[in-house]
Amino acid sequence: MLAVAAVLSTLHFTGTAVPGNGDYIDVPFAVPAGTVEIQITKTYTTGVNILDFGVWAPEGFRGWSGGLTDDIIVGVAQSSRGYLPGAITASDGWYVEIGKAQLSDSGTDWTIDITFSDTASLPVLPQAPFTPVVMAQGTRWYKGDFHVHSSQSGDSKAPMQSDIDLAHAQGLDFINLSDHNTISQHALVAAQQANWPVLVTRSSEITTYSGHGNGVGITQYVDHRLGRNGRTMANVIDDVVAQGGAFIINHPAENLGTNCIGCDWMHATDIPWNEVSGIEVITAGYPIGVLAFTPQVVRMWDAQEDAGFRLSAVTGSDDHSAGMNEGSTGSPIGSPCTLVHGSELSEAAIVAGVQHQHTIANLRGPDDPAIDIVAHGKNNTTAGIGDDIDDLSALDVHVTSGDGFNLELWRDGAKIEELTIKGDDFTWRYHDKASKDDHRYRVALVLSNDPVVITSHVYAHGVVDDAGGCNAGGGRGSLVALALAFVPLLRARRGARRARRCSNRR
Repeated sequence: MLAVAAVLSTLHFTGTAVPGNGDYIDVPFAVPAGTVEIQITKTYTTGVNILDFGVWAPEGFRGWSGGLTDDIIVGVAQSSRGYLPGAITASDGWYVEIGKAQLSDSGTDWTIDITFSDTASLPVLPQAPFTPVVMAQGTRWYKGDFHVHSSQSGDSKAPMQSDIDLAHAQGLDFINLSDHNTISQHALVAAQQANWPVLVTRSSEITTYSGHGNGVGITQYVDHRLGRNGRTMANVIDDVVAQGGAFIINHPAENLGTNCIGCDWMHATDIPWNEVSGIEVITAGYPIGVLAFTPQVVRMWDAQEDAGFRLSAVTGSDDHSAGMNEGSTGSPIGSPCTLVHGSELSEAAIVAGVQHQHTIANLRGPDDPAIDIVAHGKNNTTAGIGDDIDDLSALDVHVTSGDGFNLELWRDGAKIEELTIKGDDFTWRYHDKASKDDHRYRVALVLSNDPVVITSHVYAHGVVDDAGGCNAGGGRGSLVALALAFVPLLRARRGARRARRCSNRR
């Protein structure tokens, strides 16, 4: 039986949220000594208006509700969904954050009531510190979903176990649990990972009013409050990369207005593209997502690749209900799915795969036809998807279970070859005709004019003779040779402009 909390004190705040003067309102409050649990009730005039809520302690972030209307509980041993448990400092350095997600011209009045108790009211859930796990050994393509929500997101109703059960039933190897603007799911996952057949990678969907992105493999909360104290999306991406994470731009072409606040990406030029690891080429049910969003996203992707940055093609279901989606755009876990080529099934290997473009986007799901690409180059060298190769002579494309699909080969954003696949074990060789320029190649499988599978790129560099010159161009100077020596370093930065060779195609 739960103990009856003794109320230490209460606070009452009122105010008005109006458009302009920034997107966030701070409501400071002091916590009395002996507090074990803080309960926060908030109200405002809804309708057109949508307010988000979160809590910060003197030590930093404690949780984010988004637009969830439930009461907030911050406790020592257990907090309500989206919030971190932990010590409660008796201090005046606490505040409730109100986000102006959507407001009418006149705005809305709001009230906040805070109750401080010396007794906990919530049952304590199993939690644990993160411990790296290897779920499977061996280098291969691992199937997963990079965009899954649990009930730790304010707008999701999916129990974590239901997410795992559905992912396993779909044949996935991993899911990326990307709850909105929180890391409260991390300790809950760590306590259960040993009991689950599917790897769960740590993440957070950093959800802003001008674009969303996943921080895959991060360990700490990343402040999503753009504009507050001058914070920018570039700062967000910097923070993800500083934690060793991979930043993926989510549903960048979903300009749905009030149906999905901030979903479309509004940061074409003001971010460090060399720090972005991937982009979702589909984020919805098939074929709605392909028809509505994929062509726009692919154009965005090609524009950045043209500029010298490397981005993985990834997908995400954006499942909020463990498969209980309603309507034609419903997209349950695994539909679509992303294949990541990794040395093992672990969080580190999945993050590294995305950071190095070792990905294939299955736009329908894990049972889409399988593709493998082997590039052949100088001195019998070979390379695969996401890799670099010098003096490309041929590309071998192997497709399994693709009978009747059209195979398209794309070079530098332009389709250069198309043929119909015959049989379920199909291999095709393309002989490269380029002589001196750098090129990138990707493959798409198409059915009824709609893409079904899209690979990330193979990066081929201009033909170089043994003497250090170019077969079809002028000699390479010492500065270019020096630049080539630094390609591994540049590639480690994932997206730095590639070293110029004999000529520059841009």
